[in-house]
Order: sequence, then structure tokens, then C-alpha cells
Amino acid sequence: MGFDLSQMSWGAFRHKRMFDPRWHLRKERFVLYQLAMIIGLIAESVATSSLSKYNHHQTHLFNASGGLAIEHNNDIIAAYDITIVFCAFLATFFGAEFFFLLFWPTRRYAQWWRVTKKALAVIITIGMAVACILSTVVVATHEATVSGVSDAQKQQLLNIYFRPPLRYRSWAPNVVYVVFLWISFVFTVASTVVMFISVEHDERYGAEPREPGFVGDDVEHGGIEPLPRSEK
Repeated sequence: MGFDLSQMSWGAFRHKRMFDPRWHLRKERFVLYQLAMIIGLIAESVATSSLSKYNHHQTHLFNASGGLAIEHNNDIIAAYDITIVFCAFLATFFGAEFFFLLFWPTRRYAQWWRVTKKALAVIITIGMAVACILSTVVVATHEATVSGVSDAQKQQLLNIYFRPPLRYRSWAPNVVYVVFLWISFVFTVASTVVMFISVEHDERYGAEPREPGFVGDDVEHGGIEPLPRSEK
């Protein structure tokens, strides 16, 4: 069955409804999903801007030298690309989860989707880790090189086209995007963890709001033992 679009309303964005404590880890999921997405999009935006800068810089050197100067910066381009791709995946995936939780918090999903979204969350987390590590290593230790012209000609070109610099860590936006990328990664890990916990909770107790005496409450605090799963 499809989604009941009548449940979509602006009222769902009210603080009282968004952070309704009756749903398991609802507030935590909203906060962590948004932090992971927003900070990841900041990193992606800065990386995209720097990608454009280095591509233009490469073109300027090539054109100004009559097609002789070749700037080699494939390492930073690769770091930008993987950052942009996985930050986009992050925003798409957790953005969808955000709206599913916002408008349809009681919906029960098929087993295949529960397994799939766990797998996607893990893949995105691993991809973000790779982007963080690669970006950190490249920005901190690498620099672009220029071939095809003499050292004197290269210096003349770089005096004209001095931004962005060949040394990646000397370009402030590179440092900024790496910092935001690591922060987003931390919140991505946290988002994945709470997603796993919430999926397991919903599979065991259901996705309905938690009322007093609900079977998912902590037994030590007056809750009821969860019912055993039936054998098939």
C-alpha cells in the first residue's frame, strides 16, 4: 500500500509533534538526522566550490601556456568527488527517513525495506569514513604539480594564477570542508546507531506511540515484559 498523503501537514513540523516523547527515540532521530544532513551538505557545498576552483585553475594554466602546462590534481579531485557523492547519498537517505518519521510514524514497513535501509545506512557510513580519511590525507599531505613547462615559466603562471594554491592545505576552504566532513561523519554514525535501535524496537514492539504500560517500557520502571515471538 502507498502512503496516506492526507497525513502530510504543516502542523507536523510543530515542536510538540516533532518531539513527541511517546515514540521511541523520535527526538534523537530528528536531531541526529538533521545534524548529519545539514553539516554534510555544508561540507559538500564547500567541496563543490573548491572542485570548480581547481578545475578552472587547471584550465587557466593550460590556456595561458598555450596548451603546454598541465596541472596534476587528480588526488584532490577524487577526494572532492567521493565527498560530494556520499554527502548527497547521506542527505537523500536520511532526508527520506526524516519525512517518513515525521508524517508516518506508525507505519509498519516490510521486512525487505527494514533490511535494505540498514544496509544503506551502513554503506553510507562506510563511504563517509572513506571520504573523511581520503580527504584528510590528501589535503594535509599532498599538493598539485605542474608539468610541461620550465620552473621559471611555471612560477610566472603561478604568480598570475595564485589561487587556489597548489598546496592543498594552504587553501582554507579545503580545511573547512574536511572539518565539517568529519563532524558530519560523527553524526552519521550516531544516526545509523539510533536507526538500528529504532528498527529493532519497532520490529519487536510495533511503531505505535508508547503509552503507560506499553510492552516496550523498561521492565525495571514498571513496564511489561515483551511478548515472545511466535515460532513459525
